[in-house]
Amino acid sequence: EIMYPEIEPYESGHIAVGDGHNLYYELCGNPDGKPVVYVHGGSGGGVMPELRRYFDPNKYKIILFDQRGAGKSTPFASIDNNTIEHLVADMEFLRQKLGVAQWMLVGGSWGSTLSLFYLVEYPQYVSEVALSGIFFGDTDGMHWLTEEGYVSEIMPEWFAPYRDHIPEEKRKDGLHKAYYDIILNGTDEEILAAAKQAVLWDTAILTFDLPVDRIKHVQEHPEEYLGLFKLWMHFSNNFYGPHNKKKILDGVQNLGHIPCYIIHGRFDLICPVRNAFDLHAAYPGSTLYVLEKTGHTMREPNIWAKLIEVTDSLVV
Repeated sequence: EIMYPEIEPYESGHIAVGDGHNLYYELCGNPDGKPVVYVHGGSGGGVMPELRRYFDPNKYKIILFDQRGAGKSTPFASIDNNTIEHLVADMEFLRQKLGVAQWMLVGGSWGSTLSLFYLVEYPQYVSEVALSGIFFGDTDGMHWLTEEGYVSEIMPEWFAPYRDHIPEEKRKDGLHKAYYDIILNGTDEEILAAAKQAVLWDTAILTFDLPVDRIKHVQEHPEEYLGLFKLWMHFSNNFYGPHNKKKILDGVQNLGHIPCYIIHGRFDLICPVRNAFDLHAAYPGSTLYVLEKTGHTMREPNIWAKLIEVTDSLVV
């Protein structure tokens, strides 16, 4: 077991960030340690206790928080006043509120997207960045994940139920658009049924080995994934177009003075490894680790082992 032992927060609570939103946050480890903030995925994923275990609790001040609408933040699953710009501003508000001069950013998947947006906006407050499962929030990334003819070719038997849930006549603008329409206009029953299919597809391609236990959990308790589904569909509706990827890749070109560690599974089916190479090429002096026999999520043993190796090396 490479993870650090389980710990409890020494402080936790909610911070009002405006627009009626309250962010849940917790502080763990050493109050005088090196500040690190974990930026969770999803969108809408929320933080879990195991995330406290990625950092040496004697040397790190570990900051965890749930983004707007996610986890224990309130109101739950709210998409009002909830954009990537709001989330970046929330992170900066949290940093100021906690009196942190500079912090290290750690995030995977959507957490990598949000971290990169924050980094480009507020580089002066970032000491290092360690990211996994790189996602740019762009058209290519969305098509790869949600439409036929991309990753569907690798897992066709898992893609089929997700596709077939949408009647053929409603697929003309793409599957993602059809699922988003259900969120906006469907009944509670229709939204739950759609959430189940979309989350099952997403779950099937999450790890290097098929995550059988999690698939079973989604099948039996789809209601637990409604918030995740709703926030993901809300944010991803704004991911189309090249602007996000361009903003990130243009933005990091002057940030070579901030160390960046990129960790990506070779067999990441949700965010192809090409993304990691593109970021590495644009970011001067960045370090790229491509991990074999490894999928997408930070819960992959290879990914968190590499992340812990990186974070340990920064607090000798």
